[in-house]
This record gives sequence, structure tokens and C-alpha cells, in this order.
Amino acid sequence: MSATQLTRVFKLGSVTLPDPDPSMPVERVKDLYSVNYPHLASAVIENPVVSGALITYGFTPAPVKTKG
Repeated sequence: MSATQLTRVFKLGSVTLPDPDPSMPVERVKDLYSVNYPHLASAVIENPVVSGALITYGFTPAPVKTKG
């Protein structure tokens, strides 16, 4: 048995974003990408999905709040 390093990727809708730094916590990656994608600031990080050698984290936009 051998250990395999999984490659992290991040999904924002249909956009796949590469991992800027594998040692960076996922929350920090979200903060880093929120500069270019402002709606990520309030997004929720989904549980990771492992597929082959990829581990994919999804960003789900926060639900729209309505008054009343």
C-alpha cells in the first residue's frame, strides 16, 4: 500500500479554481479568492469530495435574505 498526495481544487458554480497553496487552510483560500469573487465572502464551504487524486471543496453562496 502506498500513500498518494491528493490535489485540492475549489469549485464555484461551474468555475474550478486551483489551490494557491496546499498548506493554506481552506478558510484562508476562500478569503484569498473573495478578492476576485466578492460573493465568496459570505459563501459556505461544502464538505470535500474525493474523486481519484482530486479533493474538491465547493463554495455555496449564502442564501438570499428577505425582509419580513
